[in-house]
Amino acid sequence: MLHFTLPAADARALPSRLPTETPAGRACATVHRLPPRTALFLQGYARAPLYRVIEGCVALSQSLPDGRRQIIDMIGPGRMLGIGIGEFNRCTAEALSFATLEPIVDPDPSTLEHGLEQMVLRAQAHATLLGRKTAPERVASAILDLAGQFVRPARGAKRGKLCFNLHPTRGDLADWLGLTVETVSRCFTRLKRAGLIDFTHPEIVTLLQPEALADIAAGNRSIETLQIP
Repeated sequence: MLHFTLPAADARALPSRLPTETPAGRACATVHRLPPRTALFLQGYARAPLYRVIEGCVALSQSLPDGRRQIIDMIGPGRMLGIGIGEFNRCTAEALSFATLEPIVDPDPSTLEHGLEQMVLRAQAHATLLGRKTAPERVASAILDLAGQFVRPARGAKRGKLCFNLHPTRGDLADWLGLTVETVSRCFTRLKRAGLIDFTHPEIVTLLQPEALADIAAGNRSIETLQIP
């Protein structure tokens, strides 16, 4: 799921500015605006229509009978929701922020093919992340992935740096990365103290050294080697 792990995290894949173009192939339809923590569709219910995210962040998750949750993807602007087969939804889609979505009416085959290919690649990368990556590598991969999807203008002293809105809570990230909330928080703190990222408010993160962060995400560098004051 984390595309910066395919084949290895690469800071050059991060956007240098905000996107200004509208995604191609958008169909005109009723736009849905969802407040945070609103479910768009639910696991096990009749299959939902196909949607495209215009603004905001939507989490796809699967739940076990005992209530445990595994987030399987974080969906940002321009990406599609609801791709799949069968009569029922295989996951739940929940807005993690204020989100704007539109149904995709009569999508062309190339649009569906691209969306399916992206979904498969991210699922493969997420399986590798959960099965083989260390906790710092997982958190670094997640930061790079979210930075690529939710870039925003930097202000003040950080002008020129890459900032993004961190829509998932630490609990959401734990459910995405297969970690505890405490481990996610420790990794964020350690990366901040090492000067790789910065955050005054938990929901706005600035990448100060994206190349070093990418090295950690790819397993080319250990967080233990960082010079932490």
